[in-house]
Amino acid sequence: MKRRAVEDYLKALYALSESGGAATVGQIAGRLKVSAPSVTNMMKRLARQGLVRHDPHRAVQLTEAGWAAARAVVRRHRLLELYLNRVLGLDPSEVHEEADRLEHALSDSLERRLDELLGHPDTDPHGEPIPRG
Repeated sequence: MKRRAVEDYLKALYALSESGGAATVGQIAGRLKVSAPSVTNMMKRLARQGLVRHDPHRAVQLTEAGWAAARAVVRRHRLLELYLNRVLGLDPSEVHEEADRLEHALSDSLERRLDELLGHPDTDPHGEPIPRG
């Protein structure tokens, strides 16, 4: 299973679950622009890895390990957005897609360096909170 796909699903679940705690297969499919059967297959894989709880007739919930993994992806993404905006001068409307591509390749050590360089920021260029590591 590709790291990028897993991280994209975790990030989607994080966004969809932040307020309600769970997400439906349909919501996940809509957010990622994939089919419901694709989501169901990935949820089965993530459940086997202990990252989600998935009952085919109920919503999907991140486990504690899933929340930690999802927060890490969101953190990298938001730090990259801020770096691209603040340091490289990209417009906030441009940073999301670039950060989507880069977040999967960012090492832990580079993430720490970015955080330090940016002064341990609390929010990204869109005002979204940057989760603490």
